[in-house]
Amino acid sequence: MVYYITIIVYLFIIYTIFGNNLCVFKETFHITEKTIEDIKLDWVRMAHEKYLYEIQPKPGAKEFIRFLKEKGIKTGCATSNDKNLALAALKPHGWLEKMDSVRTGCEVNAGKPAPDIYLKVAEDLGVAPENCLVFEDIPNGMRAGKAAGMTVVGVEDESAKKHKEEIDTIC
Repeated sequence: MVYYITIIVYLFIIYTIFGNNLCVFKETFHITEKTIEDIKLDWVRMAHEKYLYEIQPKPGAKEFIRFLKEKGIKTGCATSNDKNLALAALKPHGWLEKMDSVRTGCEVNAGKPAPDIYLKVAEDLGVAPENCLVFEDIPNGMRAGKAAGMTVVGVEDESAKKHKEEIDTIC
């Protein structure tokens, strides 16, 4: 399992660093047996399986979403992941039908830390940005929420601990 997680994180880092220029990645690491498309497909497949079967909601998230829906408060998901990964993360927990808007980084001009994705979700919800509350565990997501003029709450978890000082300055 550790190997699997390491590969997911590694491929995410590689994909983030090299982006659409995976040719450089392929050349740098002398990968001859896979095409660029194969590398992308491997990453997407592994990430999809991880979101679908292994990643669990943060403690208290299910109860909080249920509370918001009981009170008639609109909810949205603004993620940098692609649509398939977003759906894989939301569906197993029954959250997809609880979201009034689900938007991905692929649907806006600029990804986080630009505010585009949060502004798009606010538009979908029919809510002014200053009336939106963002929960984020990633510094660039926090910056995006702030840049959108929204109130941002930093969600602390194990992965966010390494960014604690940075998160404290943003939120």
